[in-house]
Amino acid sequence: MSRRQDLISAAGWAAIGGVIVVASWRLDRLEKLNINPWSAPGLTPGVVGALIICIAIGLALQAWRATASPETAEAAPEEAAGGGLRTLVAAALCVTFAGITLGHGAPFVIEGAVFIFAFTSVFSWSTWRDQARVGRALAQTAVIAAGASAFISWLFESVFLVRLP
Repeated sequence: MSRRQDLISAAGWAAIGGVIVVASWRLDRLEKLNINPWSAPGLTPGVVGALIICIAIGLALQAWRATASPETAEAAPEEAAGGGLRTLVAAALCVTFAGITLGHGAPFVIEGAVFIFAFTSVFSWSTWRDQARVGRALAQTAVIAAGASAFISWLFESVFLVRLP
């Protein structure tokens, strides 16, 4: 991305983070039910919103400090179109996983592993192909996807006490 695009993206992400922080701050604290403040409904989204703002600030600072060099020059139209395509593919994979398949059949640990494997493979394929290591990379990705999905399942069920589909 170009410096200008990074600054625009940073502003957009900061705005999204701000909306999340404000919305979470306005949530009912459930004090009348004697709820522990650390388990208030808006705490986690508020922290996530604040982290999004921090990362947006980091992106803006990085873009601001960037010098005009061949690497940071304006993106070619085909690169800009590729970025948009990558965003659409990522959105499609996420919506398919979270909105369509999750909770309709296979247990979360299996669906999570398939999603992590597919997502990583789609966005790493060209790098693997260029380095002539597709087979090894697919095997490593499968192991990492299975381990990450198992850890995520354990974390949500044992630590956060969330029953997964």
